[in-house]
Amino acid sequence: MKPFYILVCMVLVAASSAMFAQTTGRWTHQIGVEVGPQYAFDATATASDQQKLMLRDVGVGIGMAVNYYYRFDRSLFLSISGAVGVFGNGYFRRQNADGTFPVVNTFYFQNNALVNFAFTGGLRYNFSLTGFQPYVGLEAGTYFIGGGGIRPEGSQTATVNLAITPKAGFRQPLQPGLDLDASVKLIALVTGYVPFSYASVNVGVSYALNFQSE
Repeated sequence: MKPFYILVCMVLVAASSAMFAQTTGRWTHQIGVEVGPQYAFDATATASDQQKLMLRDVGVGIGMAVNYYYRFDRSLFLSISGAVGVFGNGYFRRQNADGTFPVVNTFYFQNNALVNFAFTGGLRYNFSLTGFQPYVGLEAGTYFIGGGGIRPEGSQTATVNLAITPKAGFRQPLQPGLDLDASVKLIALVTGYVPFSYASVNVGVSYALNFQSE
């Protein structure tokens, strides 16, 4: 985790030197990268055979996302994101209806990472286009879970693993075509093996591919 905090400090120092920047311009396509810590919430679900499916003690992990933005209106942007989240603690567990726990289908990943991949698309709205630029967004898509010996059977997974991601954040210009991007978002995995959610705090940069100064 130490390299992450060093990166955050470097980005904040760079941002502080540009807090009063009013860099404006026109662009259509933009790409960005962001990283940050994320916290997973415990969850339970009931399978069709009445077994309880539990996710416990996952705690804090680290995530990274690559984002693409297409500007189709003055303040509206189409967003497409690919994100990965890695957690190193906790367990999935199946509990029988009588309260007993079968040895089979009990998946621990205390010493192996639980990895989630999410692919989403949606909209972002900027409240301002100069200087400090707060925004909100909403994305939806699909996700895949793996790692830590977790091998859910076909009957334990949904046909479509649906992820919904509301987010809020801000942009701050660093130089023409390059913005600091900071956000808070909730990744809600609403279908699948054990639907659960995790929140993340993200910081990164976004670069306009065809920036033209105004």
